[in-house]
Amino acid sequence: MFSIFTKIVNRELPAKIFYETDDVIVIADHHSKALVHLLIIPKVETKNFYQADKDILTLLDQTVKIVAEKLKIEDYFRIQINNGFGQEINHLHYHFLSTKGAENLKFIE
Repeated sequence: MFSIFTKIVNRELPAKIFYETDDVIVIADHHSKALVHLLIIPKVETKNFYQADKDILTLLDQTVKIVAEKLKIEDYFRIQINNGFGQEINHLHYHFLSTKGAENLKFIE
């Protein structure tokens, strides 16, 4: 069974997409906890942080930098990763949060 994130990647469910490559998608969180709250999601289903291989983690870390640069807030953001505890969807994802940068949010879809 595929996660809700895989359904978004496959365009079976709608999402506000901020950034996308062949390997990663960045979407707006439906339950925003900050002015800017994005989810950075690998397209390959990986259950959690602990089970992810280093290539996936490197991809996500590089995407954090890209998102911060696109939002022009390289020095003002927080990343949150839930691993089992607090994890609502069993598909690894990073929460990118900030109280700055909303004026630079431009969604693809």
